[in-house]
Amino acid sequence: MTKIELTPAFLIHRRAYRDNSLLLDFLTLEHGKIRLIGRGVRQAKANIQMFQHLRISYAGKGELKTLTHWEVDDAPRQIKGEALILCLYVNELITRLIHEHDPHPQIFDLYQQLITQMNNLDQQHQYWSLRVFENSLLSELGYGLDCSVDVSGDLIQTDKNYSYQPQLGFSQQGDGKISGKLLNLLSSECLDNTPDEQQLKACRNLNRQRLNALLGDKPLKSRELFFTKN
Repeated sequence: MTKIELTPAFLIHRRAYRDNSLLLDFLTLEHGKIRLIGRGVRQAKANIQMFQHLRISYAGKGELKTLTHWEVDDAPRQIKGEALILCLYVNELITRLIHEHDPHPQIFDLYQQLITQMNNLDQQHQYWSLRVFENSLLSELGYGLDCSVDVSGDLIQTDKNYSYQPQLGFSQQGDGKISGKLLNLLSSECLDNTPDEQQLKACRNLNRQRLNALLGDKPLKSRELFFTKN
């Protein structure tokens, strides 16, 4: 019988299960993405919330184990508006792309950083933080890009424009939509200096092309809620 005590976790998805229970998907630091039954959770006085750093305990013999205890290990946090939509999108990416029981401590740390700072960022910084997270997620899953050199092996130049060639990299083109400055920022994962609106859109399109190759034909539900810039 498996018994795990107070492992760090974030709730990333929940849905009704039978009478008073929920199926709960967690991103955990030590055990990756896991799915648990929360028995009686739907009628509990204190609901378990997303975007809160938790410590959870669970146990069971089968594949679907039972949540036995949870506690909040975080400051109060309520994410609203467009920031909420962006964070729900991140949750859906994790749900779709990370395999169960496959630990990714770096993704856990990046996720915690993202949701902790989201309320304190202006809109442009929110979008840029999301783009950096997408890029880091893809890299952690083995689909990273070398943004420091082009397909010819030459260093990316900040005053040049580039186009993305799937499975190859970036080629310098005068009418390319991706600036060398953007690629340098993406490579450095610099959150303080944000690209302009045009380059944010170019980065969105670049990451979307890369993500769609992994997500397949099933669309992300959260994208239907996105504002035009996202």
